[in-house]
Order: sequence, then structure tokens, then C-alpha cells
Amino acid sequence: MSINPRRFILALGGYQKVALRLGKPDSTVHGWITAEDGKFPSRLYRAFCSLADEVGVARPEPELFRFLPLPPPAPGERAA
Repeated sequence: MSINPRRFILALGGYQKVALRLGKPDSTVHGWITAEDGKFPSRLYRAFCSLADEVGVARPEPELFRFLPLPPPAPGERAA
């Protein structure tokens, strides 16, 4: 099931509750849900998975986060 950042934060109890639990200002969490690209910083993935487990909601999909893509191999480079 696809969910957007705003709905995920609401499922966790709202941005103020999430901010309190993460020790962040309300405005920071609110900024994450209103970000232009609609994604959370990748560093929050594990914390949000733990919060989802605590609250009893589905863990967030990785697509909700700004993970760095793996660049294509350089010409002539062998895969690891």
C-alpha cells in the first residue's frame, strides 16, 4: 500500500507527537511532511520503522525517503 509522508505522520499520531518522540522541534517534522520532493531524509528510516512498530502501524515504504541511488558502473568496471 502506498502512503504519503503526511498520512504516515498522521498514522504515528501527528507531527507534534512524532517530534516529541524524536526529540526534534515541531517545525522540523512539519517541514519533512511539507517538503517539496515529498520525502523524508534517509537518516530517519530506522527511527520511523521503530515508531511504526511502537504504534502498531505498517512500516514506511523506502520510497518515502531520500536514499542515494547507486550510480551505474563506469565503463569497463566489474561489479563487486
